[in-house]
Amino acid sequence: MKYLVTGGAGNIACQFTHRLPSDAEVVLTDVAEAPFSVVSENSTYCRLDVTNRDEVESVLARERPAILLHFASLLSGQSEADRETAWQVNMQGAFHIFQAALKYNVDRVVFLSSIASFGSPLPDPVPEECEQWPRGFYGFTKASIERMGYYYKETLGLDFRSIRLPIVISPYPSPGAASSYASNVFISSVREGRYVLKVRNSSNPALIYIEDCLKAIDLLTHADAAKMSRASYNLFSCAPTAEAIVAEIKARIPTAEIVFETDEKIADLIDSWPRQIDDQAARRDWNWSPDFGLAEMADDFLSVLK
Repeated sequence: MKYLVTGGAGNIACQFTHRLPSDAEVVLTDVAEAPFSVVSENSTYCRLDVTNRDEVESVLARERPAILLHFASLLSGQSEADRETAWQVNMQGAFHIFQAALKYNVDRVVFLSSIASFGSPLPDPVPEECEQWPRGFYGFTKASIERMGYYYKETLGLDFRSIRLPIVISPYPSPGAASSYASNVFISSVREGRYVLKVRNSSNPALIYIEDCLKAIDLLTHADAAKMSRASYNLFSCAPTAEAIVAEIKARIPTAEIVFETDEKIADLIDSWPRQIDDQAARRDWNWSPDFGLAEMADDFLSVLK
C-alpha cells in the first residue's frame, strides 16, 4: 500500500506517518525544504506545490498512490491576511488533487476539513446536517472543498472522505493559525513559565488532543467504504473554556503566569467556531470515540513537553 500526503511537512502529517503500517510506502509532499518534525522510517519526502497542476500530475503519475491524504492548506490567520494565496493553495490545490486522483486511479482521497467551516450563530450541539456559513476565508475554503469532494464522489465515483477537525492541541502548532493559542498556552507554560492569551476567558471552541486526532484520521482513512453513510463527518472530543484550560495547567504548574489580553478580532473568530458537536455518524460508521478529555490531555501533554 502506498500513501501520498500533501502538506506533508506539517504538524499532523509528520505525526500521522507513525500510525501508518510499517510495511507501507509513505510519500510526504510539500513546498517546504523538509518536514518540520520527525517522520516514520518508511517515509520519503519530495517537493510539491499543489497550486501547480503540472507538478501535481507529475508526482501522482510517478508515485501512483493507493491512498491520497490531502492535508495541504493555508491556515486561518494566513488565509485572512492573503486571500489570493489562500484561494490558490486551498481551492485550486484541491481541484488539482481531485482531477489527478481521478486520472491516476487513486483508491481514495482523505481531506482534513475544519469546524471553522460552520460559522455562527450555531445550534448547540451542531448537528451532522448543519448548514455551513463560515465567517472566515479559511472556513469558506474548507466548506467549499467539502462540496467539491462530494461532487467528485457522487458524480464521478471518487472515494472522497473528510472530517471536520476541532482545534488540535499538539506540540507542533501551526504559527499561522488563530487556534494555536490552545497548544501554545501549554507549551509556553512549560518552556517560558508564562503566556498571554488573546481569546476571552469564556472562549470554548471544540478541542481535540493530537493523539485522538491521529486516531480519528487513521479510523477514517481505513474505514470500510460500504459502511460510510456520508462524505464529511463531524468530530468531537471536548470544549473546555480557556479559563478551565488555564486552571488545569496551573494545577500542574503553579508558578505559570498566564494572563488574558483579549484581541477582539481573534476572540470573535474563535468564538464563532462550534462548541458542542454531534458526531454520532463517525461513532457509528467507523467506531470513533475520544480517549482524552481535558484532564487526561493536560496530564499527557505536559508530561510530553517536560
